[in-house]
Amino acid sequence: METRDEILMELYAGGDVAAFEELFRRYERRAYSFFWKRTRSQDRTADLFQDLFLRVHRFRGTYRSEFKFASWFFQVADNVFMDHLRRSFRLREEPIDDCEELSVPANAERRVCDRQSVELALAGLSDQQTHLLVAAKVEGFEYPELAEALGKSVDSVKQVASRTLRRLRGGSAGRD
Repeated sequence: METRDEILMELYAGGDVAAFEELFRRYERRAYSFFWKRTRSQDRTADLFQDLFLRVHRFRGTYRSEFKFASWFFQVADNVFMDHLRRSFRLREEPIDDCEELSVPANAERRVCDRQSVELALAGLSDQQTHLLVAAKVEGFEYPELAEALGKSVDSVKQVASRTLRRLRGGSAGRD
């Protein structure tokens, strides 16, 4: 009989290296795929993959076995990816004083306004709503896949997505 992931994680948190090796074997392909679908870059995927397992190691003592290991693991993966996005966004910013010549395309003002509108709309959402909306509508993840990663039912995920979209369209929906 195969040992449950939750038991392996408890063993690993207690210092059992073989338990980690088994968890790594079970999750390495799914973790790599998780980042590959989001970045489509071998280098970034490899870096994020490594960061994920470093965080799993660093936070192994915070794992609570009453929760599904897969849900915890992919929440850590999602946090690694979100941190990567935040870092990437900050690194792209360049002060306008450093530009020798600024050439502004005709539709640039419209794109800036559109981006600001999207940022304002997303700012009014919870982290979970934003994550769900981006994963489902931008990255193309299916609701069952998101439900598993979040440790929720498919109906619950659909309900959050529906309320979030209604809220963005101007209807009212509470924070989930």
